Amino acid sequence: MTDTYRITVKTKSGETHVGLMNRAQPEIVNGFIGVAKEHGSWVYLAPDDVLKMEYVPV
Repeated sequence: MTDTYRITVKTKSGETHVGLMNRAQPEIVNGFIGVAKEHGSWVYLAPDDVLKMEYVPV
């Protein structure tokens, strides 16, 4: 089983965020979902804004 997952998050506003995570669950920080982007930066999304989250083993 892999330790790294490619995460794709689609929001209600139509944005798509893609990143790599080292675990199968998102990081929750102060009520926001943190997504680690491939370039090392993070984006934090309000749970109400997220339509779909997909995790694919790398």
